[in-house]
This record gives sequence, structure tokens and C-alpha cells, in this order.
Amino acid sequence: MKVLLISPINRSYVVMPSLGLGYIASVLRENNHEVKILNCIKERFTFNSFTEYVKRNKYDVYAFQMFSYDLKPVKRHLEIIKRCYPDSVTIVGGYHPSGDPDGVLKSLYHADYGFVSEAEIGFPILLNELAKRNPDLSLVSNLIYRSGQQYKINSIKLIDVLDDIPFPAWDLMNPNEYPEAPHGAFAKSFPTAPIIITRGCPLKCTFCSGKSITVRVRKRSIKNVINEIKYLKQDFGVNDFLIEDENFTLHKPLLKEFCNTVINERIGITWSCPSGVRLDTLTVETLKLMESSGCHSLSVGIEFGSQRIHDLTKKGLSLEGIREKMELFKKTNIRVTGFFLFGIPGETRDEMIQTIKFAKELPIHRAQFNNFMPLPGSEIYDDLKNKGYNFNYDNYFVHDVAFVPDGFTRMKMKWFQRRAYLEFYLRPRIVIAFLKDITSLKHLYRLVKRLFDALR
Repeated sequence: MKVLLISPINRSYVVMPSLGLGYIASVLRENNHEVKILNCIKERFTFNSFTEYVKRNKYDVYAFQMFSYDLKPVKRHLEIIKRCYPDSVTIVGGYHPSGDPDGVLKSLYHADYGFVSEAEIGFPILLNELAKRNPDLSLVSNLIYRSGQQYKINSIKLIDVLDDIPFPAWDLMNPNEYPEAPHGAFAKSFPTAPIIITRGCPLKCTFCSGKSITVRVRKRSIKNVINEIKYLKQDFGVNDFLIEDENFTLHKPLLKEFCNTVINERIGITWSCPSGVRLDTLTVETLKLMESSGCHSLSVGIEFGSQRIHDLTKKGLSLEGIREKMELFKKTNIRVTGFFLFGIPGETRDEMIQTIKFAKELPIHRAQFNNFMPLPGSEIYDDLKNKGYNFNYDNYFVHDVAFVPDGFTRMKMKWFQRRAYLEFYLRPRIVIAFLKDITSLKHLYRLVKRLFDALR
């Protein structure tokens, strides 16, 4: 079959190859399907230009990777596809369907199927079954589908050995064709490429939806990882890598093996962890080894300046422990970005102000201040849903307000975010360090655009 894998039109600042779609593409090609990856943001599509593209390019299957903020645009994409080709097969997958498997097909009338968690096993089986006169959908693991008036979710299967799946289809998403807008906003050089070394996160933070994909941790062999890095370096000129694991430093032997292999084989790369690492996994020895192997930037999930909110969200960190671990970075040149969050249900105004003050006290170079989003699949989302809360996914965006706690307004929550950015960044030390990390005028333009959007 001819399959189009799509990253939809959305408001995201991150414009980079999708590992999820890349892995699916490789698996489908191994099963003799013809595949193309379309990143609508990279192509600067509007819905009008997407319509024209669809009219000119007919596929048998159109599949979308989607987050919760993609719900409305994906709905529009699907309507366009079904209007042009009513008999085409449409599929959705990713974090939102995984977090809301019971509701995603109800919300997306024009989606024929959805996938929960990982789709590498089930996707090719689905296509094989659809090619038959009488497909047996019960054979397709992780599938969400309609059966009469009911919605069914098949049993979940995961890739047990990550080395068994091929590298992402990098030839279908050449890193050189992407703008200077990577995850984390900064890089040592361009082009960059994301990679994953592990899948799954065993932690229990109540605001995170990672468990909707899987909590079961699996690891690639370092030999497999290094082979992919060498391939990207040689064939695409990539020297800076974004390790997108949910928490790479949880796996200390694997981390140590990775760093030592990069050093001993003189791979000659730089790398970062923009998705975040746990502070309590770090030691001076670990950080120095990481830096020696090329690590230049880490994001850390600090989140709150209130110990009560840390405890409430099962983050498992203490404020004193955070301060202690942050001091370790003074012994390296690794840049640190702190993630902070406002608006957890039950959080007070004073506690939000404590978060701003805490961010300014810590020796971090950059900060990202987000308003809380009730992510489908998270513990807080389930709690709010059980209480009858109505979710408006149109507001699910990094600089928007997706949730307004009791006693606040959208305007007040946005004010906290603006105040945090201004107080943190309008300091000489931060401004100077920020300017030093800019690699080009294009990079500067995107950073300024992002900052102004945060302040709107």
C-alpha cells in the first residue's frame, strides 16, 4: 500500500524529524509498503496548501502522529482527506490517542483507526489485514477501532528488543532540510538529529502522561546506538545529537557505556538531553564524564518552588536536594535549562511566586515556564475527568493556558508566566550567556519570536 505519515499543522516551535514516524516508516518499508513522511510545519503548509497537496498525491493510507494540542487541526486534516478520497484509510497515533483511547475516535469521526502506545508491531499487521477480503482486526495489537456502536481496544504489545527494529527512515526526513528549530531551542551545530536510547519511564509524576505509552523500560545496545550516530554523521553531516529519552540518566551503566564508547572511539560529536533528566541521578563524576563525551546541555525538571506541590505531584524531589544537585553543575561547562510549571490543581498564588523566586536563585542558564496542561493519561487528568472537568484542547500549547485553577483567571495565569520570563531573563548574567549560545541570525530570529510569543 501507499502510506503517508503526517506531522500535522500546529503551533509548535519545535520543527525536527519525528522519531515516531521515522520508526513506523522503516517497519512498513520492511513489509514492502511504499511510504512518505510529510511534516506540515517544515513545509509551511496551510490547510489550503495541504488540500492541494492531497488532491495531487493520492495514498491508500493517511496516518497522523498527534499530541493533545493537535486534536483540532488533525480533525480538519481528516475532513480534507475524506472529502477528497472517501475510501482512503485514516489512522491516528501518538500521545493523545494513547492517553485517551476511549475518546479519540469519538472526537475524530473521520479517523478509521487509532493506535495506543507503540505501533511498530500492529501497524503492518493492520495493513496486511485490510488487504484481505475479510480482515480480522482482533489480530492487530494496540488497535483502537469501531465495532458497530462500540469502540474496541486490542491488547497491548511492545517491542521487547529495541535493536530488532530498524533505524528511523532518515532518508525520508533528511536533517539538513529542517530549520534551526530543534527541541530545546539550542544546539552546538546544525543540522541536529534526535535519537532515543531507551523507551519507557518508571516514575510516577502525576502531571506526566508518559505512562500512557509505557512504564516498561527497554534499552538499545550502545553498539546499535553508535552505529546510528555514525550513519547520521557520515551520510547527513550531523554532529550534534538530541537524546530524547524520557530520562537517560536513570540508567547509569548504560549512560557510562555510551559516554566511554563515544570517547574511546573518538566519535567527535556533541549532544544534549532536551527532554529532561532527574537531578537526583547526577553526580560530579557522571557530569564530568558526560561533558568529556560531548554533552553540552541538559534540561532538568525542577517544576516547583513549593515542597508541598512537589509532594502532591509525587515528583520525589526536595528543594534542598535540588539546590545541592544544582551546585554540581558549577564544576562543569554544561548549560542547564530548568523546567518550571504553574497551575497544578490546589496550588496557591504564593506557591507560584515561590517558583519564580526559586528559579532565580538556582545556577541555571535558561528556563522554561509552562502553565499546567491536564495531559490525557496522567493521574491528574484522570482525577479531573472523574470530577466532570471539560477539557478544551484548543488551549493546549506551551505559551497558552490550558487549565485555570480555582480562584484564578486565564489572564492571571498568563500574567504569572510573563512575570516569570521577564524576571528570569532580564538579568545581565542570563542575557550574556543567552547571546553566547546563539549560532546564527536565523537561530536568533526563532528565539526572539518564541520569547515574544511567550510574553503576549
